[in-house]
Amino acid sequence: MAELDALRTEILGRSASLIQRKVRQVARHQYEEMRREAAALNIQKHLRKFLARKAYKNLYFSAVSIQTGMRGMIARSELLSRKQTRAATVIQSHCRRFLANRRYLRLKKAAITTQCAWRARVARKELRKLRMAARETGALQEAKTKLEKEVEELTWRLQLEKRTRVDLFLIMMLLL
Repeated sequence: MAELDALRTEILGRSASLIQRKVRQVARHQYEEMRREAAALNIQKHLRKFLARKAYKNLYFSAVSIQTGMRGMIARSELLSRKQTRAATVIQSHCRRFLANRRYLRLKKAAITTQCAWRARVARKELRKLRMAARETGALQEAKTKLEKEVEELTWRLQLEKRTRVDLFLIMMLLL
């Protein structure tokens, strides 16, 4: 019996060793499987993190690109609006200048016309005065000429009278 017990103990020992080996092998496989799963989970986590970061960066750069494009578009639109406003202001300024100049020229023409009419009226009055003065001057000239002729005639008569008296005086002196 002791041999059987020893055999039994030996078989039980081998069986226990075999079972322990198998348990350790299963435990090792489970541990390896758990490590692989943990590593796979870690890799998946890092991959998801990488993909999420990459997607975020793509989204971020897309958003920045869109914002940059929109800001550029808004800036160009504002610049165009400013240019149009400036052009409209220049056009309005030229239009106002043209209208003011046209009004000024009309007023100037009206003033010149009024001044011309007034000067013509004054000139007509002056012409009437000059004509009347010329008539009066003509009459005076005629009267002057007439008077000069009379004075000349009287002077001639006076000289004739003097000569006649001198002649008479001489004749009387000769006769006496």
